[in-house]
Amino acid sequence: MFRRLFYLVLLAVFLALGALAALLLHQHFLIWWACKDEWGLCFADGSNRIDRAAPMGIPLAYAAITLVLGLLSLKALWGMLRPRRRHCA
Repeated sequence: MFRRLFYLVLLAVFLALGALAALLLHQHFLIWWACKDEWGLCFADGSNRIDRAAPMGIPLAYAAITLVLGLLSLKALWGMLRPRRRHCA
C-alpha cells in the first residue's frame, strides 16, 4: 500500500515538472522558430558565443529535461502498477 502511494506521489511530481518543462520548451521553441534562418540557426546579439547561441541551446535543454522527466514518470507509473511480489518460503 505504501509503495503505491510513494510511486503515486513521485508520478504526480514528475508529471507536474514535465508539464512545466514542456510549456517552457514550447515558448522557447516559438522564439527560436521566429528568428531562425534558412539553415535553422538563430543567433542573438551578445558579446560571447554562448550569449549568441542561447536561442538555439535553450530549447534543446528543455527538450532534454522534458524527455528525462517523461522517462521518470513512466518508471514511477510502472512502480505504481506492477503486481505485488509474492514471498514464498
